[in-house]
Amino acid sequence: MKTFKDILRATIGCLLIPVFHLPRLFFLLLLVSYAYVFNRHDTLTADPKEHLKRAKKLLRRQPADMLYAALDVRFAIERIAQRELIFAEKASARSLDEYDPVKKVKALRRVDPQTVHPHRVFFVDKALGIRLDWGQYKPLDQKKAAYYKGRLGDLLHPKDSLRLGLWDDPWYRDTKVFLSEAIDYLSGLAQDNTPFFSLQDLDNSLQLTRLACGELQLILPAKLP
Repeated sequence: MKTFKDILRATIGCLLIPVFHLPRLFFLLLLVSYAYVFNRHDTLTADPKEHLKRAKKLLRRQPADMLYAALDVRFAIERIAQRELIFAEKASARSLDEYDPVKKVKALRRVDPQTVHPHRVFFVDKALGIRLDWGQYKPLDQKKAAYYKGRLGDLLHPKDSLRLGLWDDPWYRDTKVFLSEAIDYLSGLAQDNTPFFSLQDLDNSLQLTRLACGELQLILPAKLP
């Protein structure tokens, strides 16, 4: 009787392999393949945070990888400037197609000079007396963008007197410090930053008010239309 029960259990287990275990195995393999493809350091992305994350990893590797880190930092600057500009309805198609991050920042300032200043954004419900912190706008400083653009452009030109691959060379030390500072500054901009013009396309029932103290208020009227 015990032998019969063991055979029955074994038979049921064999039947469950194609019905239950194989689909689970297939699903796990899909998860592994997805992670392998999309979580690798060399995957291209349009997110400046990913560019900066990859640049930070590259700085911890061989000296030759510093140039690839510089490319990712340059991509991040362009992405940050472009993200601000695409929300501006008055931005020209030429400025949107422009690759120069400094020109993009200048175009943003022409659309609205107030984009040079940081702003806090608050949601205000006058009927309930509520004032909630909605987020913040952090501008890309034009002088910093110009400085980063110049230094990064210089990094991508050959250096005749550079001792290639030696970390103790002053050029490598200075360049690593520069890239680390640029990554830290740009990471702060890319994190939790509300695009200045993104509030223009909200529901018409919300009134957008700009205060002199550097606040943007989204005001919900006492009576909705």
